[in-house]
Amino acid sequence: MDMTMQLSRTVKGQEEIFNLGHTLRPRHRQILFSVGNGISFAELRSKLPNCAELEGMVNDLLQSGFIQALRNMATSQAVPVTPPAIPITPAVSTLSAASLEAGRSYVLEFMAALVGTKSPAYRQMGEVQDLAGFNAVLPMCRRVIAAVASPHQAAEMEAGATKRMTA
Repeated sequence: MDMTMQLSRTVKGQEEIFNLGHTLRPRHRQILFSVGNGISFAELRSKLPNCAELEGMVNDLLQSGFIQALRNMATSQAVPVTPPAIPITPAVSTLSAASLEAGRSYVLEFMAALVGTKSPAYRQMGEVQDLAGFNAVLPMCRRVIAAVASPHQAAEMEAGATKRMTA
């Protein structure tokens, strides 16, 4: 296995860790936990030096969809961690309630899939009533997704919400 290959948890892997799936054996679960938001195979090997079957177990996790190999790690790391939220300008502040609800619903669905519904960020987004509230809570949601999943997925969530609100 390529020592520079970057590994990251998938949505299925997130569910296994955070939603108490417990379908994996303890050693596989330990590897899944160690992979976290992204790690090279070499770093994983150094974290688990006594795991003789590491390569086979990583292949098992890859094949079963709990982790994924990231091909273009340099590009995903180049995504800024906290781009500005949707600016409140006269053009954007006149968004309809339906547009705001479309963006809010998208963020809630995205967070439910990756983080679960018990996160304080999920709860706060669920309570949003206006654009100012949305813009205040969105950066927190982005940070939670970046920490639990990846900065790339956080940027994807924010872009998807913006697209739905301005469509």
